[in-house]
Amino acid sequence: MDRVKSALRKLISEGPDGTVARLAYQLVVGLGAAGILSLCYFNASAAGVGRSVDLMSAFDASVPFIPWTWWIYFPGYIGGLLLSMVSFKNLDTYYRTLGAVLVAQAFCALIFLMYPSDFPRPVDAGPGLTGDAIRWFWTVDPPNNTFPSTHVAVSVIAALGMWRDGNRMRYVAAVMALGVIITVHTTKQHYLVDTIGGICVALLAFRVFFRSAPAGAPALA
Repeated sequence: MDRVKSALRKLISEGPDGTVARLAYQLVVGLGAAGILSLCYFNASAAGVGRSVDLMSAFDASVPFIPWTWWIYFPGYIGGLLLSMVSFKNLDTYYRTLGAVLVAQAFCALIFLMYPSDFPRPVDAGPGLTGDAIRWFWTVDPPNNTFPSTHVAVSVIAALGMWRDGNRMRYVAAVMALGVIITVHTTKQHYLVDTIGGICVALLAFRVFFRSAPAGAPALA
């Protein structure tokens, strides 16, 4: 039993030996966190069905619907997060980033329960593959969970974590976060206040988990 405990502590603190095993471990841990996020997201949204507030502003009404940007908003977002999961060099930074993401999601889910908001979706998603993809997305993504934007919060936290980690992929994470911030509006998924709220939640959650973490912590072997 002591050997098992020792091996488990080593796995958590250092990760498995070997590059491929290390990448697989980080991916599994990240996907486990993503599963928890999904439970919070969808359950909170289901509880808010039939209750919604209007957060529309002049900015929101003026932004055009640009269907092709959905490929940045959703597939780009998912792909960027998966890349981030396997790119962290320092496990402590990785765990702290995941902790910030989970806390941010829990806070957002609480707001969804108390203050559900719904962005009116376009009547026509457009033709072709893009239109079909958007129509599919609308069938699986609940509409009444806009404020604050979890897509924005999670992508910003991932970018901040990657920047703290100091690896080259931090630029990709930063571009991903910027792309999400822009396309939540061009895909008519979120209000301006949702984006602002998502950024604020990300900064606060990141601060909670990194206030005691030294910058430039050495990477684990």
